[in-house]
Amino acid sequence: MVRAVGSLCSVLLACLLTIAASQSPLKRGMELSYSGEAKVQSGEQSLAATVQVTDLVTDVQEDKKTVVVSLRVFAPQIEGREIPQEASLRFLDIGLSGEESSVGIEQIAAEVPPFPFTRQFVQILPVYFLPLQRLESGKSWAVKERVFVPLDLEGEIQYTVKGKEKLGDSQCFLVTRTLPKPLPIPQSKEAQFSKIADTLWVDEKTGIVRKIQRETVLQIREGQILTINLQLELKSTKVLDEQTFAQRLKELDAIKSVRQKLVPILSQPSEETLDAAGKAIGEFLQKFPNSPYRPHLETWQRVTEILKRQVQRQQQQGALIGKPAPDFELPTVDSKRKVKLSDLKGKVVVLNFFAHWCGPCNAEAPHLEKEFWQTYKDKGVVVVGVAIWAEGDPFKLAREFIQKHNLTYLVLVDAENKTPNLYNVEGVPTNVVVDKDGKIQYLQAGFDPEGLKKAIEKALK
Repeated sequence: MVRAVGSLCSVLLACLLTIAASQSPLKRGMELSYSGEAKVQSGEQSLAATVQVTDLVTDVQEDKKTVVVSLRVFAPQIEGREIPQEASLRFLDIGLSGEESSVGIEQIAAEVPPFPFTRQFVQILPVYFLPLQRLESGKSWAVKERVFVPLDLEGEIQYTVKGKEKLGDSQCFLVTRTLPKPLPIPQSKEAQFSKIADTLWVDEKTGIVRKIQRETVLQIREGQILTINLQLELKSTKVLDEQTFAQRLKELDAIKSVRQKLVPILSQPSEETLDAAGKAIGEFLQKFPNSPYRPHLETWQRVTEILKRQVQRQQQQGALIGKPAPDFELPTVDSKRKVKLSDLKGKVVVLNFFAHWCGPCNAEAPHLEKEFWQTYKDKGVVVVGVAIWAEGDPFKLAREFIQKHNLTYLVLVDAENKTPNLYNVEGVPTNVVVDKDGKIQYLQAGFDPEGLKKAIEKALK
């Protein structure tokens, strides 16, 4: 009888330990503050930022999910330039495995403003915690996890517990998280995740990830590699008092209302939808002047202002279609001669406004050379690059750009940046097609190869 009771107690104890191990270590009202650095690199171009992450646990549902609101503030670092910070605010459901649940792309679009760091780091922590029963030195396991949140792309991830390491006052398990083999991106011929190499410092008592070093390598196409690095460390953990917590919830409810105005500006921006979004953002900032979520709303305020200028610029650009192309005269990169646009009348001219520091411009240039200049140069088409917005010696930087991409088409230098105003250029790259009569038939920001080809073919007829 005694033995039977002892066995029963052992079983009950094991069950209790299993239940405890399968519960989230995150508690309602808990605020976790992280800081670190992020870096995005494509070829020789790189951009770094400091990162501040503040996560608030707003709800814990036993044996189901934990709701975390995650504020991520990125401060880009470029020497000699003051760059505004970027901030996203994600509403996450964290499961018992520590991984965030899948959400719709529309929700992500409203949570993540379209800036370089916010969009590259839609997911900050691949897992918030690991179940304690898995943490044992030498132990390995493989699981399917989301590798790319916006596409809800899953891949097999390998975890290995390497041992233990002290981090401040906390004893942690050192855990690696890797991608065993390249993961192709659906509906893309060449794009794939070729490497994921993360190291996690996991608290041995709670299972919470206290520090992470992430490296992700994405092959966009052959020869074009994007490398994303993140280092983040948990600096403090506290439980908010009831009054402060209630205030945070009130602010978050107000942000959800603002977001109803944000979704339309991304899909169909117009002066009307942008005015409505701007008004909602302004009302929040006025009502909650001390909210920690101000950086997120201020980032969206910048987005609305940029989109409003773009809508106005597109209207102005649209008015240029069919009109004579504004004439200009600019020097070549060696400064030995000047070229006047009107002197090229009788040919179809492709004007490519670019900047040496622009990532998309660098990605576009080889395609302009091979698929447009080499393809159409014997058919009466001239490709003319116009170097603008240089950060340094414009002629030297333009020459380096030509050498880097082995360009043979004509490149002119606008050291005074006058031509962008003539063509209402808001961003780079911007491509313009001028027909044989000197009239504008196409004007488009960004690189749309199919649209550009159609415009050239039409102008050749």
